[in-house]
Amino acid sequence: MVKLHISTLLRLWRSNRNASALSAQEAASVSKALLNLQRGLTGDRQLAGAGYMQDKNLLGAYLLYYWPVSYTQISFCTNYFSDELKLLAEKNELNILDIGSGPGPASCALTDCALKANANLQINLDLFDSSSRALDLAKKIFECDYKESVSTSCKTVNLEQMDFSLLQKKYDIIVASHSLNELWKDKADSLQKKEGLLLELSSLLNEGGILLLCEPALLRTSRTLIGLRDFLVKSNLTLLAPCPCTSFQPECPALSAGENQTCHAEIQWKPVEPVAALARLAKLDRTSVKMTFFAFKKNVEGLCKETHTLQADLPNEYCVVSDPMLNKSGRVRLLLCNGSRRIAFSAKKDDRHAKEIGFFDLSRYDKIALEEPELRGTEEAPAYGVTEKTKILNKKSIQ
Repeated sequence: MVKLHISTLLRLWRSNRNASALSAQEAASVSKALLNLQRGLTGDRQLAGAGYMQDKNLLGAYLLYYWPVSYTQISFCTNYFSDELKLLAEKNELNILDIGSGPGPASCALTDCALKANANLQINLDLFDSSSRALDLAKKIFECDYKESVSTSCKTVNLEQMDFSLLQKKYDIIVASHSLNELWKDKADSLQKKEGLLLELSSLLNEGGILLLCEPALLRTSRTLIGLRDFLVKSNLTLLAPCPCTSFQPECPALSAGENQTCHAEIQWKPVEPVAALARLAKLDRTSVKMTFFAFKKNVEGLCKETHTLQADLPNEYCVVSDPMLNKSGRVRLLLCNGSRRIAFSAKKDDRHAKEIGFFDLSRYDKIALEEPELRGTEEAPAYGVTEKTKILNKKSIQ
């Protein structure tokens, strides 16, 4: 659905009604700014939390490149809690709060998904960000692409100093997309500050409301978000996605697996224009989109947390959490997670039956169940293998 917004992004970037494709000169100019932005956000990270969206060139690069990427990420995330989103959309009115919204890609993705579920829904958006330029663009995007079904309120704030607990309004969805990692950067008490912020935000949720957190798939940012995931699971929130069997293991096994271990989603993606052209010019790989995300639900008062979770810690219910890896013995290995531990699942690289049951087609965050896998490894380090009797059941590739 991101294609529906590209013409608006181009017009706003040019400050006129021209929505034609980028000229060679325009693309060269934007790609130069994009490279600086990419290095500052994922390389030395000097731009993270540095108010880069107030810079006209960097904001333009974000609008034409990272905006469609962020929109795609949040759209992907919603697939994992689509039932809960449909329930929320049954209301006449939906209140959404976007923390560190920038020019609104996350809110836009959530709006499109909610309106798809209920075209008659009235959506009220509150967008908070430190950049007035980014918020001005967000407001214009919603004015251009939506009619009376969406109302937008934008507020320029210092997110590190704002006391969200003072807000009087309650929300059905609160989203923080690529913003937590930019708050209290390199501060000794950064984690504690973020925990406090998330507790304030969760208190603003209506019963049954959703908190969606999405961060870059970098080692440090991913592991920090996983730690915050563990913190929130121990509070009065139910983890909706993407983890399996979440009520039985509040601590994510990725953190205990080693300091270089993490967990993230990856979407194979054919980028739209102008993203594809800008990626080529800046020599950036954009055949896939990666991110770490978690979605939580505010428990209904009077019901215990366990009533919202899976019925049992089924040992054969898994989420794929790695890319395929080929070892020296000629076996392709994947890592599976059942919410309690990570378990290797492998097959010979030329195994006919493994191909037939779809082993080699599995990718990150596919949800599967196994029947009669071969038991390999040890009790301390269990592993599974594919035999002629093995079946991969209930595969749910969420794309």
